[in-house]
Amino acid sequence: MQREARQADQLRRYGREFIHDLRNLFGVIASARHMLEDDPTTERRMLLLEAIEDAAMRGGRLTTDLLALSDPGDPIETLDLNGRLRQLEPLLCALGGPTAAVRIDLCREPLPVRTNAAGFEAVMLELVANARAALTTPGRILIRTRRRNGNAAIIVADTGCGMPPQILERALSQITIASAAGNGTGLGRVRHYVHTTGGLLRIRSRTGRGTVVSIRLPAQEGTASKPTAEATHRGASSPKEKEHEKRRSITV
Repeated sequence: MQREARQADQLRRYGREFIHDLRNLFGVIASARHMLEDDPTTERRMLLLEAIEDAAMRGGRLTTDLLALSDPGDPIETLDLNGRLRQLEPLLCALGGPTAAVRIDLCREPLPVRTNAAGFEAVMLELVANARAALTTPGRILIRTRRRNGNAAIIVADTGCGMPPQILERALSQITIASAAGNGTGLGRVRHYVHTTGGLLRIRSRTGRGTVVSIRLPAQEGTASKPTAEATHRGASSPKEKEHEKRRSITV
């Protein structure tokens, strides 16, 4: 009975992740089609068509994985995060849609990490989809990578509506799957990925000022110790956060 219960829980988790991933790929296709109607330049048109083709191929692989009930955390490889983000750039920019200017700022050196490539891609699409949903007016989404003390740091920042304190407090829940702006959609998926990769997740948000999601993963090079994956739902406040009660930070 316990084994059957665990399998049922696992299937439910896979189902939630599948819904998030498929929704993001549909978002890429819809946004790219909308931007194609604006008669973009030839270079921009090719980028959008590439994003549509890539999203369709990933959707096909996703349904195959679901039918096979494969574990998305299975294949672990040494992945250069910068190289993979360059490959994802057409998808990420298309997912931003016409109202979000997506900028990708990569550090010059490679960022090799032992991780699941499909999981990393899904997390990046989820974070950009969340950032886009938080933009009630045209705004910006910044994706930045850096090497910090032997760790690979990935930052996704937006100029959107931010999350109110009560939402941010439960933003990392495994069951947070609402899809309205400012609801922290799908951050439980991000938390699960970072936890299984041995990394550290931090979220800073302020109502009306946007959200910054920071992920640190243990890089293959360097001597820094791995960051803890112990969860705390009460992040330490900085001096600025003490001055602004609406601002909150959570570290996991």
